[in-house]
Amino acid sequence: MTDTRSTPAEAERWLVDQLRRDAQMQGERPGFAHAGMSSLLLAYGRLFTPAPLPDSIPPGEPGRCYVEAVSWAWASEGELVYVEGLAWDLVYPVEHAWCATADGTARDLTWPRPGLAYLGIPVHAEAAARIMGERRGPLLYAVEGLGSELAVEWARDGIPAELLADVGRPIPAAD
Repeated sequence: MTDTRSTPAEAERWLVDQLRRDAQMQGERPGFAHAGMSSLLLAYGRLFTPAPLPDSIPPGEPGRCYVEAVSWAWASEGELVYVEGLAWDLVYPVEHAWCATADGTARDLTWPRPGLAYLGIPVHAEAAARIMGERRGPLLYAVEGLGSELAVEWARDGIPAELLADVGRPIPAAD
């Protein structure tokens, strides 16, 4: 059987469709703007273009995507944005963090080759670094892919607009 999600466009389409199915199954949650992580990612997430890391940039430490991405974005003096969400490795989507350039290119420090698709919430580096330092962990994810306390707050109240960076491509409207 051939995998039909072998190109970035196919992987993106599959990832968005999967999030939509999951959000639909969750339905609505009284008192919450978003019922769960899938609807939060669909509401605030953007798509990012996979690209190899330039040779001039040393790779980060595998398994430390959140720390590596927020550190690199913060040190970039506004050239990069911190993004947290889902990235498609060679097999399936996983919780992940990366940086993004102004043109929406994913800069993935901790994977040896770019993923097939990147869908995440872009947050200004200074804000991400501050929040992650205060909370001592990623913005969206806790242990084993469970949502963090902050993700639950954002699902209930929405994400403050001043935290969000306008980079990446909007998620296409449903057919």
